[in-house]
Amino acid sequence: MTKYKYFFGSDSRSIPYLETIFNNDKNIKVVTTPPIQKGRGKKFILNAVEEYCINNEIEFFYYKSNDKYNDMVFGISASFSKIFNPNFLKNNNKIYNIHLSLLPELRGPSPVEFTILNNFSTTGITVFEVNESIDTGKIVYQEQIHVGSNDYASDLYKKLSQVFNKSYNLIDFNSDGTKQTGTGSLTSKLSKSDLCIVNDNLSKSKLKIRAFNVLGPAYTIYRDKILKIHSYSNVEDSEGIMFEEGVLYPEYVTPEGKNKMLFPDYIRGIK
Repeated sequence: MTKYKYFFGSDSRSIPYLETIFNNDKNIKVVTTPPIQKGRGKKFILNAVEEYCINNEIEFFYYKSNDKYNDMVFGISASFSKIFNPNFLKNNNKIYNIHLSLLPELRGPSPVEFTILNNFSTTGITVFEVNESIDTGKIVYQEQIHVGSNDYASDLYKKLSQVFNKSYNLIDFNSDGTKQTGTGSLTSKLSKSDLCIVNDNLSKSKLKIRAFNVLGPAYTIYRDKILKIHSYSNVEDSEGIMFEEGVLYPEYVTPEGKNKMLFPDYIRGIK
């Protein structure tokens, strides 16, 4: 029987890791999640992983918790929306997860965002064996990177995927791994209220804008309408949003009911 590496992923953040694995080994199969219905017409929308598989002629399946993959030598998971239950782990060979922090720091679903929110100067990538607890398995690879003072979440996602691409062939998936040591910390799933900066000071608002530019964006209420803020400028401009500590100069925004645009263009349009 031909043995395959299996990849588990379900959104656009999975793609750089799937691409690295596929570029190094064509003998892969992919497990993802089914299309979901969106919009007024309730059309079924494929996720980015399924689209990548179709475009690159990769065999894929939809995840079912009772499935058993007899031809899986091992699995690699990245940004997969499902939690592997104990029976699934028992019935299949080892699965390794790519986690975007230096475990045991920032376990849970939002490590990149919490890295920025907590003003960490370093973070990293951890590849570990999945067990029945959240992000506690033995580590087979870990590498640290620097977090720039102006880095957005999108910058960190890119840096970390580049680390995996560079290091993929150095990772020994057959090793026993090492136990996690040190004090752990947890992240949480983000809600819409977490993205709001209405009651925040200027410094915290900037952190949120940078942290949420992938999963958000952050938003405020400006002239009685929701204004999504994708990025801000450090260059003082004539147009901005006043805070007690100073002025926020939004760069790209999405006004309520409109498309993404430059903030100065939005201001000119409403004058």
